[in-house]
This record gives sequence, structure tokens and C-alpha cells, in this order.
Amino acid sequence: MDLEEVYSPKYCQQLEAAYGPGMMSEGGTAAIEHLFDSVPMQGTKALDIGSGLGGVAFFVADRYNASVIGLEINAWMVQEAKKRTPEHLQERVDFVRATDGSWPFADGIFDVIFSKGVLTHVEDKTDIMNECYRTLKPGGLLVISDALSSESRKWGEQINHLNEMESLNMYPESESGYIKLLEKHNFILQSVRDDNKPCKKWTLEIINRLKNPANRAQHLHYFDPAELEAHIEGYEAMLKALETGELRSVRFIAKKGL
Repeated sequence: MDLEEVYSPKYCQQLEAAYGPGMMSEGGTAAIEHLFDSVPMQGTKALDIGSGLGGVAFFVADRYNASVIGLEINAWMVQEAKKRTPEHLQERVDFVRATDGSWPFADGIFDVIFSKGVLTHVEDKTDIMNECYRTLKPGGLLVISDALSSESRKWGEQINHLNEMESLNMYPESESGYIKLLEKHNFILQSVRDDNKPCKKWTLEIINRLKNPANRAQHLHYFDPAELEAHIEGYEAMLKALETGELRSVRFIAKKGL
């Protein structure tokens, strides 16, 4: 299944039940602040690759007084994110659909381009990297948090199981492979940070929240009982993969040269 089929309205409701309103990946606002730790975000013009339902874009615009454009391939998500945009952010947040390999933006307009947990779902990242470089200002920053494999081009048992259960396509890439990808596209690597420790914490919080009997009635609004158990099993597989090192959560910061 492709990303537009996988990320259906029902599946996104299930993700929100796990992650929080508008969120499409773990950790909520704490994870967003962690993503931008040491990144000068205040007052920037930023692009969110794979903006989903808009939760990250809204937080970034509000927290850092930034102007944010969300780029998303799912047409219904673009419209839903527009509907959800808070009134006080209407002038500083917008959402645009990406329909092919090139983006509808002029050269060199963004201070920061970021992606949180999205690019693992893209097998060939060439077009994305080319467009990131083209649309960043000289000296602009590319900030990526992604799910990596301990081996390039190979997942272990737990992530293969997760992909099968959730009908997902997560494409394995190693840290060294990612660095080569950035350097191939002329980015200057600034830092690489292993985020497995906080990611394990956030994943365990999700499991506990989904298992909590006090929350069960709310969760069953989105899942039938079998779906809920499968969802929990998927997060448990993710946690085990993080604990064994089969899965790595890594943040990269790279710069476009002056």
C-alpha cells in the first residue's frame, strides 16, 4: 500500500489516540522541543515535510513565532490541517500538497526545513534532498528525525512484524548511509544525535496509555477490541526493536553552504 492509502482518516484517528491531537509520531510537544533543541527557530520561515494533520506545524508556529508551510502528499490531510488551523495562526501557517518530485516553492526561501519521523517511508529520497537544497536559503538548516536500521537496507524481526501488521512501508537505512545521502546532496553535516533513550520513554508511555483500563472506552471509539490489541502489539514490537538496537531514532542537522 502507498502512503495515501495507509494514512486513511481512520488510521490517523488511531494514531491521534496514541500520540495526541494532530500528532502523527510519538512524544507530543516534548518530542518537538527535543527535535529543535539547539536549533535557532525563533522567527524563522520553515517547511514541514510530511505535515500530516498539522500538529507539529501549529506548535512550531506558536512556540517559535515562526511562519510554517506544511507539505503533504495526502490531499485530505491538507484540507483537514487547513480546517484545524487555529485562528491566531491563520496568517503564519499554510498547507500545500506535493504532487510530484518538484515543490511549488521558489529557490532559497526557507530558513529551516524539517521532517519528524516521515522520511523512513520514502524509499528513494533523491528528489526530496534535491528540493531541500534548492529551497533552503544559503546557510539554512535541514533538521531530520528518522527511524534508522542497524544495517543499511535490512530490518530485523520486530520492524518486519510491525510493517506487516500495520501495512506500512518503512525503508531501512543506516546512520552511515544517511550521512552519505546528505553529503551526496552537498549538505554540510552539523550534528548526529542518537535519540533512542527518549524514544523508548515515549513509546512506553503510548503502550501504557493504550493499555490503561481508564482510557479503554475512549480508545474503543477508534478501534474495535482486536484492532486495539494489534495496535498495542505494534508499539511493543517498536519498543523491543529500540531496546535491542534493531531500530534507532536519530536526529541529523545539516546546513546548506553559503
